[in-house]
Amino acid sequence: MLKRTIQGVLVLSVLLLLPGMSWAQPTWTLEPFGKEKKPKEFEERTLGSERTAEKKFTVPRHFIQNTITHYNYYFNANNKVNNVVDRAKISNKDDYSKLLPFYPYTLDNTSKQKTDLDSVIYTCTAGILIHDLRNDWIDNLYLLIGKAYYFKKDFDSAAMTFQFINYNLFPRLKGEDDPRIVGTNSASANGTISIANREKRNLIQRIVSLPPSRNDALIWLARTQIEQNEFGESGSLINTLQNDPNLPKRLRDDLDEVAAYWFFRQADYDSSADHLQKALTAADNKQDKSRWMFLLAQLYEMNHQYDKASKYYNKAAVQTVDPMLEIYARLNEAKMLKGTGNPKDLDRSINNLAGMARKDKYENFRDIIYYSAGQLSLQKPDTTQAITFFRNSTKYSDHSTKYRNKPFLQLADIAFSQRYYVQAAALYDSLQLPDTSLAERITQIESRKNALTRLVDAITKIDREDSLQHIATMPSADRDAFIKKLLKKLLKEKGLKDEDNYAGGNSNPFNNNNQPGDLFANNAKGEWYFNNSAMKSKGFNDFKSIWGNRINVDNWRRKGAMGIANNNGIPNPNDAKNKQGNPDKNAKNAQPAELTFDNMVKDLPLTPEKLAQSNDTIATNMLNLARIYQGELDEFQLAADTYEAYLKRFPNRLMNGDVYLGLYYCYTKLGDNTKANHYKNLLNTGFKNSRAAQIVNNPASLNPKTKDPGATKLYEHIYNLFIEGDFDKALAEKKKADSLFGVNYWSPQLLYIEALYQVRQRNDSMAISGLEVLMNTYPASPLKIKAQTMIDVLKRRKEIETYLTNLQITRDTVDNIVIPAEIPIVNNKPVNIPVTKDSARKLVVPPLTNGVYTMTLNTPHLVIMVLDKVDPVYVNEAKNAFSRYNTENYYGQPLSISKDILDADHNLLITSSFADAATAMEYYNKIKKS
Repeated sequence: MLKRTIQGVLVLSVLLLLPGMSWAQPTWTLEPFGKEKKPKEFEERTLGSERTAEKKFTVPRHFIQNTITHYNYYFNANNKVNNVVDRAKISNKDDYSKLLPFYPYTLDNTSKQKTDLDSVIYTCTAGILIHDLRNDWIDNLYLLIGKAYYFKKDFDSAAMTFQFINYNLFPRLKGEDDPRIVGTNSASANGTISIANREKRNLIQRIVSLPPSRNDALIWLARTQIEQNEFGESGSLINTLQNDPNLPKRLRDDLDEVAAYWFFRQADYDSSADHLQKALTAADNKQDKSRWMFLLAQLYEMNHQYDKASKYYNKAAVQTVDPMLEIYARLNEAKMLKGTGNPKDLDRSINNLAGMARKDKYENFRDIIYYSAGQLSLQKPDTTQAITFFRNSTKYSDHSTKYRNKPFLQLADIAFSQRYYVQAAALYDSLQLPDTSLAERITQIESRKNALTRLVDAITKIDREDSLQHIATMPSADRDAFIKKLLKKLLKEKGLKDEDNYAGGNSNPFNNNNQPGDLFANNAKGEWYFNNSAMKSKGFNDFKSIWGNRINVDNWRRKGAMGIANNNGIPNPNDAKNKQGNPDKNAKNAQPAELTFDNMVKDLPLTPEKLAQSNDTIATNMLNLARIYQGELDEFQLAADTYEAYLKRFPNRLMNGDVYLGLYYCYTKLGDNTKANHYKNLLNTGFKNSRAAQIVNNPASLNPKTKDPGATKLYEHIYNLFIEGDFDKALAEKKKADSLFGVNYWSPQLLYIEALYQVRQRNDSMAISGLEVLMNTYPASPLKIKAQTMIDVLKRRKEIETYLTNLQITRDTVDNIVIPAEIPIVNNKPVNIPVTKDSARKLVVPPLTNGVYTMTLNTPHLVIMVLDKVDPVYVNEAKNAFSRYNTENYYGQPLSISKDILDADHNLLITSSFADAATAMEYYNKIKKS
């Protein structure tokens, strides 16, 4: 250490003696306590900063001041700043499934470390005050103070500190003291405005000291202004520095970093990517660089530059030390290969992910890796392979709820799409809710879970009764043999030993009618005492007398005690009522019967009464099943098949025509008008005066406002839900209304709106199916032409999107915004103004004034429509409709329509412009009438 210090002294001595090496030092001094007085004990003491202009700055003084300021103050303060940033990086958790933030830390995290940052400011301030201001580390200390304020989110103080460095530490010629001169456009700078200062430093200076901090302060000032959302000021500063010939090369990457951040904050991802690519070398370490590469790839992907995106995803995967980033980089790289059309590229990526999962290095991330491989398999598409990967993901799932839910949700969606509804119900039930990652689908998931739970319950009950009826029809001997075999299997599954006499109905499986014996008596058979039948019989009876009938479950004693404690040993007076009035609920709460031959035979429908009861259960659940298919799952073919099976099995149970109504509705949805009319005729023939017939033949469906106000009110509510963008709720309400009112006047309109929703969700096949039903069922509807057009567009969707993606668009440099000369201002209450017209159709009215506002009716006017809680999809539809209306009815007139946002719930459609108020009112009255 001593040797190193001596070497430093010698090098610094040589440096100080070199001619022309010294920088122009500041001529200002500090008043550290402002108008306040120093503490009494320090009143007579002069600080080092106060002696700056009094003492000569000799070589020994220069060396001592530099050494102490550097190692006692700058070194410690700089380490604290770096530690603050490092801790913020550690606490930051990136979600690689979304666009990454620009920096690997947040200022919220750095600002929480206020104690350390205040210590940096205190240390740097002390280093400045007690040392000569002419030493080489003063500007570096000021830069650290500015950074500390920045990381504290005290942006005003940070900006003032960086500006102070800019104005007071600008290198000047001898005798040039004006701090306001901070730039030049002299000939030496080629006539270009330059605000940076040149850094002419020799080799020794580069070794023993840091560069002057003023140029760094300019870049940090731009970064601070960005955080203050002062994009105009920061953009001007960045642009000036980009064209500054004096900006040193060492800061070019830092400037590109700030420029990339400037564009990133304004969502201009194309320009941000260009600058970020140049700034990669400015990353603090290898991990930060790989993270920026991942972000750069994301930006290229968003701008449809898939080749560059694939390149940087691959680089990020190779260079990162974060396994999670590598996994997502591999996955996203494979997604970029989807457009190549070569399945081998996807297979290679899937194999890479599968290989990663087999390595011990990625043991803790196998669930995510398998899930990613499953997603790629769906892109091939290979559903079978995807299911295998998703199942492996659930097997290794030990991460947060978000990662656990993802494979279960994919498996559930696959099972649901393949109509394996029983498996889908179990998988949806495995999801852990609530989960923020499922927020967009939570309504749909809950709806499916509820529907599938009831569907599985109906299927289970139907299958059970069918099985019981099948066993009941078997010959007596075969039936007994089958039940005994089944009983033996069930006992084995529960861990109980089968005894021949147990199948005969004895409630004690150990009872062989032997008397309890002595445990240690001599046994001629040589039985082990734990196999002694007499002792087992006694133990069984003693247990049952104390504990009663106990099912074979874990912790049965504790659960039994909890049940007794909850009831406090007091019988419920409603038990008798529940047994009579709610048998299903009572059956669920009752203890399961013992596994005996008699108990199993007891459930068989061997008598006409039990058979009738079993058929009632089947019939009820078949109808429930059909209605769930019809009203909640939109499986109209399955619903129709279930109704048909019901008719074959129970032809005399038509439920007052409701079965025919369901078949009519399903076949109408399927576009099979022949079968729909067949069941409509059966309904009108057999159940002419039923409610089902009234629904089908209700004349109010043609004029619901006057003849069926209930239906009108309900469908208007559904319409408003669609318009407001609450699609999930609207669809659920529409299913209920359709099942209640059937086909009606509102059906084509809502079918078209529902198709728009499916288009928005990119469910093109479902949208086309709905539009075809609209065309076939309502050929006279004016929406038929629009449905045909939309089907044609959807079938060519990929072609159109490819064309639009590759289309080169040149934007105007100035937005064409038309601002009326005067906007009419109306007082709080309507004012009736007498209006007269002269021969030239000009309004002749006195101007209406209210304070500084004047309403002049002869100036250009606008017509504004306020849209209250309307989804953007329908705002665009309304704008297009008015544009067509204006083209057809005001051809040749310069009317234009634009949209604007008033607040979160209100949008504006602005038609402009009209010569005066009278012309605008004529237009308003005409569109109101139309």
